Amino acid sequence: MGCFDDARELLSHARHELPRIRKAYAESLEAKEVKGPLLVEIKNLLENLRSALDFAARGVFELHGSSAKAEPNIYFPYARLDQTRLDFQKSQRIETCIPGLTKSRPDIVAAIMEMQHFGAKAYRWLPEFIDLNNENKHERLTPQTRRETKELRISSGGTSISMGEGTSISMGPGTSMSFGGGGVIRGGQVFDVNRPPRVEGPASVEVIRWVSFHFDSNGQPVISFLETAVEGVQSIVDELHKL
Repeated sequence: MGCFDDARELLSHARHELPRIRKAYAESLEAKEVKGPLLVEIKNLLENLRSALDFAARGVFELHGSSAKAEPNIYFPYARLDQTRLDFQKSQRIETCIPGLTKSRPDIVAAIMEMQHFGAKAYRWLPEFIDLNNENKHERLTPQTRRETKELRISSGGTSISMGEGTSISMGPGTSMSFGGGGVIRGGQVFDVNRPPRVEGPASVEVIRWVSFHFDSNGQPVISFLETAVEGVQSIVDELHKL
């Protein structure tokens, strides 16, 4: 098997593991704490995705790179979130990670530039993904926090109003708000997610609680970030293989 085959095997494994992570995630939410199995599964998934990127970089090197070293260290080059395009170019990070590529295939170098967070693909997830891997590799499972938000939703006859936390509506005496289905909110009241309004007529008032876990280091919701990373790494591997 070649390096790109190895990368695809790791990606296939990552996709297979996502349902297991979702299950552990749901159990942790119910328990209101991050359980050990979830942390381990996330750690393994992140490391496998990072390895898939490095295998793809190795595949590019074997096809187009060159080095005076017998066994050069090859990694997928990435820009830190605080680096601009100019900073990254000056660092010559791509040439360092995949030696010989700048001379032999400047088009691939340009493509890798566009894979960075400042590039045309706007992969902001990439430096955050690498940072999470670096945390894990220092023998520290990535910490996560549980966040809960509320949404007030008032509906009647296909018409609805949604309000998040920090938003309120103040209605003076003599005013009213009507909905398509016949629901009416009379004046003289202030309402928000913690103080739902009094509604007359056929209408429903719901306070919806959204609960999720987020990574401490970047504030990203766990499941959606992992899904983005899987799709993003797949896109990078496929594109590099075609070049």
